[in-house]
Amino acid sequence: MNKDKVLYYFEKINKIPRGSGNEKAVSDYTVAFGKSLGLETIQDSNNNVIIKKPASKGYENSAPVIIQGHLDMVCEKDTDILHDFEKDSINVVYDGDFIHAEGTTLGADDGIAVAMAMALLADDSAEHPALEVVFTTEEETTMSGAAALNISELSGRRLINIDSEVEGVFTVGCAGGRKPAVHIGVEYIAPPYDCFGEITIRGLLGGHSGLDINKGRANANKLMNELLEAVIGEDCFLCTVSGGAKENAIPRDSKAAVCCRSFESIKAKLSQKLADIKERFAATDSGIEISFVPTEKYDKVLSSKSACNFINAIKEIPNGVIAMDTELNMVRTSNNIGVVKTYENEIGIFCAARSALTAEKLAVYSEIESIGNKYNGKTTYRGDYPAWEYKSDSPLRDMLVRIYREMFSKEPVIEIIHAGLECGILSEKAPDMDMLSIGPDIYDIHTPMERASISSIERMCNFISEVLKQMK
Repeated sequence: MNKDKVLYYFEKINKIPRGSGNEKAVSDYTVAFGKSLGLETIQDSNNNVIIKKPASKGYENSAPVIIQGHLDMVCEKDTDILHDFEKDSINVVYDGDFIHAEGTTLGADDGIAVAMAMALLADDSAEHPALEVVFTTEEETTMSGAAALNISELSGRRLINIDSEVEGVFTVGCAGGRKPAVHIGVEYIAPPYDCFGEITIRGLLGGHSGLDINKGRANANKLMNELLEAVIGEDCFLCTVSGGAKENAIPRDSKAAVCCRSFESIKAKLSQKLADIKERFAATDSGIEISFVPTEKYDKVLSSKSACNFINAIKEIPNGVIAMDTELNMVRTSNNIGVVKTYENEIGIFCAARSALTAEKLAVYSEIESIGNKYNGKTTYRGDYPAWEYKSDSPLRDMLVRIYREMFSKEPVIEIIHAGLECGILSEKAPDMDMLSIGPDIYDIHTPMERASISSIERMCNFISEVLKQMK
């Protein structure tokens, strides 16, 4: 398993659109790959794939090991990029030690894991116990692939998940999550004025709604709400609003159309707010841009009450860090207002709530539900998944720590993260399974700035190869 083979397979799978819920083609590709090697290959109705490779010579009596990653990727792009994630491939750009895409997410989360596993399966010179490679689906949205996985197909009870993004960090626990959606019912009236304008927020840094939630970055949906609160009233009515692309990504842009008495007066109010916003987020989002330009005429606008209901709901729904674990110095509970979208009779507010404690996760949902009820809304949820609890006794972790220390002359970091991993679902299915998550350096995941370090991928290939070699 060398980096060149990993990058080769990564480019291959990046030619196949594989956003969450659209994994059938890439699932079929891995099935064909496994069968081409003459390996036992299983594909289930959720497009999960299991490929089994027999132990290499001398490892016949060793316990099997599971290598696991997910097929889907987060589909985010810059607003000025023409890219259809349902049809277009992701072009891998090489830039020194890094690979990235052109204005879109790269898909290294978690395509690098898939490519590593494929390179390992194709390498007949590798020394290893029996391998059970598992590729799951819809990890980035509902984790429904892992939830549907038939664990009885796996005999291994040691699992290496390759879905971490910092080399030398061994993840041994994660938060649980749930994705609340508040549907605010709205009523419309005829436009009282003939002047229409579009407010646009762009240039925010964004980021992962779990890993980056504590970095103080601006949320485009919250900022737009501040702007709307400042201008909506007797002289200005809301037509439509939309922002963000995924619940689990901190939104980087937002748009709203308004109907107003005076274009210049609204523009002046927005200019005042922009100065305040730029000052507040100078350290984290220095590229914030807010524009207000004339736009097409709308045949209806939200009633004042409906607009106020929406604005108040967004204002009151918690966003960002809610609670910290002081002992571990990490985020314990959070919520991200990831997507806002206007429909015919409602405005949808889509969130990603996370917590290491089930009770707090449910409490956040209950609070959001109460806010929704307060402002003519109905709240639902999807993608509920459990936390992955830390185990003090882990022979697999101890082994990897020892090998890492021997190879790199330093200690790895043992970490519990504030993000969802399929390990939580898999550990619930098989409580006796010993597992941990590792991965190479991948930066700014869930954003178009996503990039992966080639040298880190190489070191991780060498590390995993050595781990498997010592599993005799």
